Amino acid sequence: MTEERVLDAGVYLTRAEVDLSAIRHNFRVMRRLTSKETKVFAVIKANAYGHGAVMAARALEAEQPDAYCVARAEEALELRSAGIARRILVLGPPFLPQAEQILRAEAESCVCDPAHLEAVTAAAKAQAKRAKVHLKVDIGMGRLGVRPADAVEMARRIAKVPDLELAGVMSHFPCADSPPADRTLQEIAVFETVQREIAAAGIHVPLYHAANSAATLDFPTAHFDAVRTGICLYGIYPGPEVGRRVDLQPAMSVFTRILYVKDVAKGTGLSYGHTFIAPSNMRVATLALGYADGYPRHASNRTVVAVNGQFAPVVGRVCMDLTLIDVTKIPNVQVGDEVLLWGKQSQVILPADAVAAAAGTIGYEMTTRLGQRVPRFYR
Repeated sequence: MTEERVLDAGVYLTRAEVDLSAIRHNFRVMRRLTSKETKVFAVIKANAYGHGAVMAARALEAEQPDAYCVARAEEALELRSAGIARRILVLGPPFLPQAEQILRAEAESCVCDPAHLEAVTAAAKAQAKRAKVHLKVDIGMGRLGVRPADAVEMARRIAKVPDLELAGVMSHFPCADSPPADRTLQEIAVFETVQREIAAAGIHVPLYHAANSAATLDFPTAHFDAVRTGICLYGIYPGPEVGRRVDLQPAMSVFTRILYVKDVAKGTGLSYGHTFIAPSNMRVATLALGYADGYPRHASNRTVVAVNGQFAPVVGRVCMDLTLIDVTKIPNVQVGDEVLLWGKQSQVILPADAVAAAAGTIGYEMTTRLGQRVPRFYR
């Protein structure tokens, strides 16, 4: 069942099932990795990585996360409109329209440029509110954040503005999910130096936070005052080289159905460009999904799906609405049979990150790109 309406699963050829109890379980697993004093922020940006932000937040309320993190002002407003009252941090820096929305949502902003400060200050004055901001420091990612050498000056600038409250200093690790560990340890040391220098300048900051899911798993010294756990909430590891393995449960399973089954002769070309030529006589099934539904085109000739408890390879190019699979070795495949794209079906588990790796991408992209015409059902 979705939040907005009751759906008959049989109406939809392709669907995603989201296990909310798995999301709650995964949050508890990640919380157990931290100290009692460390806050745990649940990252539900990008529609909770495709799982449904409002439903994920409502499910997580029972676990009492210390805050929710989103990427855009409109995501914060969506949560507030759904009745979510918990603390929200918007990770994307704002200009004036976004700053106004963030304040209306009673959320907190990330800033790293004078333009962001000016926008938040103007919005705070206009709404007669004191805006909470988190200063972003770049310790190695290269995307957003002041240089560590400039952090004290920017923190001082924020502290001098009566309309602003410096609620936190934050950063992000670029390589916590891949060795060597030395890089991340050096970045932790840089962030610790920033923390000491801001404190030495007499500027009070209640919260320092930098750890993503990978750093939460593998680098306890990166936890600081809070961690921000995202991908692990959904039962997906940040990457294959993450060291610590914990009891994560996959939260999303994606299913489609077989539209057509036929026998093809040796030498037959399949799908666009005939990138697959039948090496022998084969039985091929056509699935009711394609890249318009979010299944990656790079999965062509590279990934597998599960049919009747057995794995079947994708053959030929993934099309916009259809995909072909080889069912030659699977007996009794019928039109209408259900097919698992990733997730869990009975005793079969096909991890999203394993499918992603075969397709040359990452688990994050598999779930976030799942298309609008794939309804989510919640249990």
